Amino acid sequence: MPNFSSPAWPIASRIFASLVGGYLFTWGLIAITIAGLIPLGVEFHDAEMGMLMLALLIYLSLFLWGMATDNLIQLWLILFGGGVVMTVLASVVQQSFLQGI
Repeated sequence: MPNFSSPAWPIASRIFASLVGGYLFTWGLIAITIAGLIPLGVEFHDAEMGMLMLALLIYLSLFLWGMATDNLIQLWLILFGGGVVMTVLASVVQQSFLQGI
């Protein structure tokens, strides 16, 4: 059983949230952006390549913000909550396009 009163717990939580939550948030943002660019007439591979190049900067920014912020609850809510919402929304948008074909 983890000892939540340990001084190492907030540090481990911050590192985990920054690494995994930042990845999830970046994944969701990239997925929803690609799904939104396709109906605008952008070729899939152009949208994919452009957003994947931008993903590195987004992930790095989120990781650094995660290490610098004081509010762990806000960090978890934004990274994991936002990531899950954008990933689910991207999946719904992609499914609606596939059913329309």
